[in-house]
Amino acid sequence: MSTALLAPQRQQTTARTVLLWLQRGLAVLALVCIALALAARPASAAPGPPPRHVVQPGDTLTTIAQQYGSSADAIMAANALADPDRIEVGQVLAAPAASAPLLRVEAQPRDTIASLARRFHVQPAEVQAINQLGPGQRLAPGQDLLLPAPPGQPSPALPPGPIRNITLTPNVVRQGETASVRIEIDASQPLSLSLALGPQTTPLREVDNGAMVGLVVVHALTEPGYVWLDLAWQAAGESHSRTIRWPIQVVDAGYPTFDIVLPPDKGDLLAPDLVQAELERMTALWSVQSTPPQWRRRFQRPIADEFLTSAPFGQRRSYNGGPVSGFHAGQDFAAPEGVPVVAPASGAVVLAEPLLVRGNAVLIDHGGGVFSGYWHLVDIAVSAGQPVQPGDLLGHVGTTGLSTGNHLHWELRVNGFAADPMQWLTTRFSSQ
Repeated sequence: MSTALLAPQRQQTTARTVLLWLQRGLAVLALVCIALALAARPASAAPGPPPRHVVQPGDTLTTIAQQYGSSADAIMAANALADPDRIEVGQVLAAPAASAPLLRVEAQPRDTIASLARRFHVQPAEVQAINQLGPGQRLAPGQDLLLPAPPGQPSPALPPGPIRNITLTPNVVRQGETASVRIEIDASQPLSLSLALGPQTTPLREVDNGAMVGLVVVHALTEPGYVWLDLAWQAAGESHSRTIRWPIQVVDAGYPTFDIVLPPDKGDLLAPDLVQAELERMTALWSVQSTPPQWRRRFQRPIADEFLTSAPFGQRRSYNGGPVSGFHAGQDFAAPEGVPVVAPASGAVVLAEPLLVRGNAVLIDHGGGVFSGYWHLVDIAVSAGQPVQPGDLLGHVGTTGLSTGNHLHWELRVNGFAADPMQWLTTRFSSQ
């Protein structure tokens, strides 16, 4: 073969070699970038040290726990306390959140941050951040350290017993939001359980591996801070139940205040006897908790996306210049008369009729203690007892009842308490 014929082949081989090296170089660069990102991620995502509390006269573990959203058992585990009644004024206690409990451990000879992390199945960055240690810092034998509880073990935030773990979604709840409570149980016999948040009782249903799930609503007027779930259980044959308290952190939702001016022909609808009588009837309907959950996915909007909010859920309200008398229990959408209103999820209609305050109204039972209401309609397209699916027509927008203009008032009730319905458009709450 001539040299003239070999030249193009050499050129092609050289080009392929250069391309291969470029590809390898880019791959190495990509791996380096990924490694750097992974190396940086644990440090930025690692939890910080828990709050420290100096014991004051009159303090108890219960009052300290309520102040920090902890629990007496979580504080005992984090501080290696043997007796909850033996704390001293001036003593400094770690108060970790009950949802992220910590264990106090003692470093052994030759222990390092890495070896401790391996032994307790946690990340070294977590050990460093919680204990405010520098990278590679040496540990002294006997040094006290706080570590996250090993996965798969009973939570140190809970007292000894059949309740293995409690998780809350979301971890921090805004005023008016719904939270899902998951309770994992380790028991050799059936238990009778009940869950309550103040006056609100919550039906629990089994989901998987014996775990129970329930929904709770933080009242829209709850002050920011901590509220407490009461979980009680009782085994068959026992004469009394036992109760534990679990904190929910509540944050301000930033609700505005608005004064509504009613026209003279609708002012009589504010008469206390009329308002109260209608509310009592509705409360009897939306407080039913015996229906099994019917929804399977996130709720859909009951009105087209083009119609925007005219009054948000939670808005503080006064009427005709009077004092603030409550809050807006639903979400209003401004829309002209005749716009279709549809069901957001599966359920059964339990009310479809004209009311004095709510006007032409439809109420749907979605099961599991969840109800949705549609007020001020110009007409009603369903009847009581009728099953509905997502997208089924319920009626059309109007301004009947206590209303100053055409709009849809969409309301959601969970365990009888008003909840922000917009949260249900973006969050799937388990129904299984």
